[in-house]
Amino acid sequence: IQGDDTPALQSVLECDKVRTELIKEEKEILHKLESKNENESELTARLKVVYQKLEEIESDTAETRASTILSGLGFSQDEQKLPTKAFSGGWRMRLSLAQALFSRPDILLLDEPTNMLDFPAVVWLENYIKNDLKSTLCVVSHDRAFLDNVTTDIIHLHNYTLESYRGNFTTFAATKNERRRNQIREYEAQLQYRQHLQAFIDRWRYNAKRAPQAQSKLKILEKLPPLQRLGENERMVYFKFGDPERVTPPIMQMDNVSFGYVPEKIILENVTFDLQMDSKIAVVGPNGAGKTTIINLLLGHNQPNSGIVRSNGRLKIGHFNQFHVDQLDLNMTCVQLLASKFPGQSEEEYRRQLGRFGITGQTGLQVIGTLSGGQKSRVVFTMIAMSHPHVLVLDEVIIRIKILIFMLN
Repeated sequence: IQGDDTPALQSVLECDKVRTELIKEEKEILHKLESKNENESELTARLKVVYQKLEEIESDTAETRASTILSGLGFSQDEQKLPTKAFSGGWRMRLSLAQALFSRPDILLLDEPTNMLDFPAVVWLENYIKNDLKSTLCVVSHDRAFLDNVTTDIIHLHNYTLESYRGNFTTFAATKNERRRNQIREYEAQLQYRQHLQAFIDRWRYNAKRAPQAQSKLKILEKLPPLQRLGENERMVYFKFGDPERVTPPIMQMDNVSFGYVPEKIILENVTFDLQMDSKIAVVGPNGAGKTTIINLLLGHNQPNSGIVRSNGRLKIGHFNQFHVDQLDLNMTCVQLLASKFPGQSEEEYRRQLGRFGITGQTGLQVIGTLSGGQKSRVVFTMIAMSHPHVLVLDEVIIRIKILIFMLN
């Protein structure tokens, strides 16, 4: 969406081109009727048709429906009146999603719809798709829970082929594994049968008594269709960060911390918590609640208005967010980047480290600008792992990581 002066609610209403054109035609006809146009009977007949079409598309409830969709995606009533130019890129993405839902298409195509949504908005979207959406839905997503909740079929793109599965993602994963096991059994049985025929032929083809049988087996072998090799199976990648040197408590603490970017608008107030070496803490909340602000306070990027933030002086922190991915030097290869950050090691060691995060083979020698978003994220994780951090701070960590290969140890 290009930001302009159109209110958010109006921008959603206007995406229904049929309704917009009918309302425009209605106004034009009414204006002509007010001016005593000589074609009054024709205009009246056409106006009746316009009203009938507006009724068929439930035009009178359109504003309520648009407002409900925007509310579900996190827009307050006041925000719905703001011009689209007042919103950030992430919120404009929500507006685009609202427009797509409101337009009630025959086929709805959604590409990573949950990336810019907080948890309440994702839950609302799941319920809307399950209960209110009448369209055929085709969605690309890395959100396994979302796929489990909204899909009835999965299409798997693998080894340059498309395979269709009935059921949600969990059913797909189980069925795919069972199908793979069956394919392996069938392949091994066919291979064993061919080897048995070939062994018989090799043993008896020059024996006068058994040569006819060997020749018969050879004909059978030659008539068999080519044995299709199994496609490469998707390989699990385990993200391992190693054991850092030990540090003594306290690790990281916030004690009665309050913070606001301007004094009159406090975002965090009286926040206290203690992070230990075995802590696994999720920071959750709606957009704008201050989740990233807490991280920036812990990292020392911001200073609290009041209260104390403490961390061990020997503490090493590994921080991942989208900014770090976007700031990679696109002209370097993966190996060159690691060598610039961690000099003194061999190319083989850099490639081994990259391989731990799924950057294998010649990919490690590619220029970073040619990598996908997920591959760039794994390069960042490689750098984090090589720094041997005590604490991992992960901001929107799985947006670009494939579901089937992401495991964090």
